[in-house]
Amino acid sequence: MAKNNHRNIELDTIFSEQFASAEESFDGKLDNYKTIAAVYARMESCISVLSDLKERKSYIFYGALGQDLGIADEGIIHELDTIWEEEILCRIPSEELQRKQEEEMKFFSFVKKKTGESYRYYMVSSLTMRNLSGELRPVIHKIFYFHCSKAIRYALCLYIAASSALTESRIVNSRTGEEIPLCKIDSSGMLSSREKEVLKLISKGHSSKEIAEILGISIYTVSRHRQNIIESMNVRNSSQACQMAHQMGLI
Repeated sequence: MAKNNHRNIELDTIFSEQFASAEESFDGKLDNYKTIAAVYARMESCISVLSDLKERKSYIFYGALGQDLGIADEGIIHELDTIWEEEILCRIPSEELQRKQEEEMKFFSFVKKKTGESYRYYMVSSLTMRNLSGELRPVIHKIFYFHCSKAIRYALCLYIAASSALTESRIVNSRTGEEIPLCKIDSSGMLSSREKEVLKLISKGHSSKEIAEILGISIYTVSRHRQNIIESMNVRNSSQACQMAHQMGLI
C-alpha cells in the first residue's frame, strides 16, 4: 500500500465492483472482525489493521508496538476513510514496501481461489519499521484476507515485534499447519494472455484507444481488461501493474 496522496480512486472502485449489486452494504461481520483485530492487538502487543475493502475504511488498533515506535499509545484506535494505513506504512523502508506489495499480490491471487476457506490461510513475512529515533526494528507481518460471498471484503494486517527476521516469506494453512514458501507460488497464471497483451501495450505508453485499435477490440473491453488487471494484481493503477508485472516476469 502507499501514501495517501498517491491513493488511486480507481482501486477503491474496483474493490467495490467485487461485490454483487444486490448485496447489503452491511454484512453483519464487521463488528466480529473488529473484535478479532482488537484482541490480536492486546494479546500480541502488536499493531492490528482491519480494512473493509467495500466500504473503503480501515480500523487501526494499537498495542504496545505502536507505543514503542512512537506512533500511538497502547489502546488507541484510529478509524480511517481509506484502505491505506499511511501512518504505519511511512515507517517501513521504501524497498521493503515494494517487496511487501509484491508478496501481498501473490497472496491475494492465491487466496481469491479459496472461497469459503480464505480464513484458514495467512501470509507471514519480515519487515523493519522505524521508531522516532530513526532506528529500524524487525517486525513480523501477517496478513489475512476474508471472503464475503465470492469477493474478498476484509483484510487484516498484523505488525508484531520480532527479535530477528524470518528466513523466507510463506503462506500458512492454520488448520493443517502446512507451510508454502511464497517463492514456490506460481504467479504466471495471474493474468490471462489477453491481459498480458494489454498490459504490455500500456507499458509502452499506448492509450486505451490505441490498444483497442491494435488488438481489434472495443475501448470498453480495454477498460474492463485494465480493471481486471488491477484487481488481479491488487495494485492501485496501471502504472504500478506494469512495474510489478515486469518485476515478476509476467510481461
